[in-house]
Amino acid sequence: MGYQIFCPFTEALLNIFWQIVTVCVVLNACASVKAAAPRQLDGFPRASYRGEDINGDFPEAISIKTRTQTFNTYHYFLVKDGLIWYKLRDPINGPFPLVEGMHLTEPKEWTLFQETGLPHNTQRVRFVNTDAVVEISADADELVALSEDGSFYRFCFDQNIAHESNIWLDKQGWPQAEQLFLDERTAKNRAWALGKRNDHVLYYEDTFGNQHHNGTMEIATTYILLEDGQEICYSDTGLPSDFSRNYGCPERGAFKAVSLSASASTMFLINEAGEMYTRMADFDIVGCDPMLFEYTYVPYTSSLPGTNYFSNLNAWALPSEDWRVQPRIELKGKAALTRHITILQNGYGNSARELRVAGYNEHGETGYWTKGIFDDTWTFNVVPLYFSEDALLKAEEGERGASYDSRFGGFYWNGAEKEAWYYEIPNFNIMEGSCDLVIKNNNGETCTLTLHPLELWTHLKRDYMPGRSEYPKIFFVTLEIEAHAFAGLSEDFATKLQTRYAHNDKKIFQYIMEASQHRIFLWDSNNPASVLFLTDGTVSDYFPAFRPEDFFKNCEELIQYNSTELDFFAAEHTNSTYAQELSKTIALNKIFLKTLKEQISQLKAVKKATDKWTAGYKALDFLSRITLLNNVKVPKIKTITQFGDRIVSINKSYTDTLLNARITLDTILIELVQLRIKNYTALEKRFN
Repeated sequence: MGYQIFCPFTEALLNIFWQIVTVCVVLNACASVKAAAPRQLDGFPRASYRGEDINGDFPEAISIKTRTQTFNTYHYFLVKDGLIWYKLRDPINGPFPLVEGMHLTEPKEWTLFQETGLPHNTQRVRFVNTDAVVEISADADELVALSEDGSFYRFCFDQNIAHESNIWLDKQGWPQAEQLFLDERTAKNRAWALGKRNDHVLYYEDTFGNQHHNGTMEIATTYILLEDGQEICYSDTGLPSDFSRNYGCPERGAFKAVSLSASASTMFLINEAGEMYTRMADFDIVGCDPMLFEYTYVPYTSSLPGTNYFSNLNAWALPSEDWRVQPRIELKGKAALTRHITILQNGYGNSARELRVAGYNEHGETGYWTKGIFDDTWTFNVVPLYFSEDALLKAEEGERGASYDSRFGGFYWNGAEKEAWYYEIPNFNIMEGSCDLVIKNNNGETCTLTLHPLELWTHLKRDYMPGRSEYPKIFFVTLEIEAHAFAGLSEDFATKLQTRYAHNDKKIFQYIMEASQHRIFLWDSNNPASVLFLTDGTVSDYFPAFRPEDFFKNCEELIQYNSTELDFFAAEHTNSTYAQELSKTIALNKIFLKTLKEQISQLKAVKKATDKWTAGYKALDFLSRITLLNNVKVPKIKTITQFGDRIVSINKSYTDTLLNARITLDTILIELVQLRIKNYTALEKRFN
């Protein structure tokens, strides 16, 4: 989520407004569930990184980005023996011109980065140091380093309101900056990359063809291709510091990628057969940030070019672009492709991206295939590269996995009463993407409308998979009615559909959706008492019988309570180790008891912070309304307040419901664990 500024005059005004937001809403209120500290992860760091040094050992230039060798607009970077080295790129013969007014240090030979080669910042007392860097990624003016314990560090060469220049940062995120790190789910990734969209590419062009200036600030997104090759997790500097948000890979998640590269919010994927896709997507572009940007599903043409600061104020087109198929590379003779791919920004606008695929040409020479992102033809550049055997792509056909699409069906409910019409979403994707809403009346007539769900921003840090765990996923939803959606229907059915839905056609974010693995709730924000309740068929479709505690059947602490480590009689023991194992189980239960009590304190802190956060925003919103500041478009006070109240209210309701249920569960577990410890201790005394 980028913080965009539009011209020197409004920059100061918007900065003052955001300072008010920060003071009233964030500093007095923001807290999150305390994340587990970075730890040694299974399979990370990787056993060997030698296969990543494909450009050579301290090469003259780096042509292809890997986990250990990369470049941004200004420099080449590499990791050697846990330290970062860098050198200046060729400003004349480099792949694209350097940005006007950039600030460069000029090591023309390989030099330890910032003298130590490690992230460090003596200006910050609580800066978390590391002894070794194992992976890096870079784009635009930024370098990201991944330490041996899986923690991310940022270094930005350009200065803006969000951060200083030329210093290491160990924390990121909004509304509270925290350490970003890998967990067990993201550690075994196939690839990860930084993609930064700022003044280096200047503007974004939406699907209506309108250009929007990027502002004088930035959105820096870290993308992670997970182990299955079908899901991409991401985090950016304007979101809570975790990887709980995601994009599905192409073909509704069925495409299995073996590698990913990113630049200027544009992802580049390749699979084992050399099939390739690209897509420009970040939190702002896909439409998830209505507190900072205006969006629309209604096509229009803007007269402002992307070079004009104020083009950012125009509504951004939705839906945003889907995955774009890239032409296959024709292989002849000794030609072959590898998993090593690179996308780089090289000018202004969406088209200013170069794609590179490392491999061999028909004569067996090493180098890379290259083309512009919208070009049709690939050419080959011969450069010295060194590939490991496992880097080659050898499959004739690319593997496909199961799509993330699922079928849900159910009814509208008004209290304990359900309506007669049956509703179905045959292709709901918990990751992202539009879906169909099929409505069937009692006469067997059907009508198909389109839903556009977009994940709602939340101020909470999440270390889980919302929508696929005990926590639901919340969406803003826009309804679209195709031109002939009601054609061929009976007059009565068509009239009723028109009355219920026509006034909401393309009305931005009119509906709210709460989705999980087995259930979907959908309601009109103007009529929350009437709820469309859909299930996947594995649970009851009787809405009034639903209870929020159903989300916690697979709760982590409940699973731990029932584990063989804590439940002594759930495991087998020999007579010789009986007493010893019982003592060990008692000790582990005491640790678990302490953890539960700490978690309740954290959950209550989050709940209290949410209350303050809500009160702070509502006070600010009230102030903007009585002063008529909510009508001010520059700076974006009108945009901030248009959906802010709804976002804040939904966040509070979502947080209260889940945290209250979780606090109740943990309180019950505390009582049970205390009883368990008491009984086990009595049994232990009998043995002694």
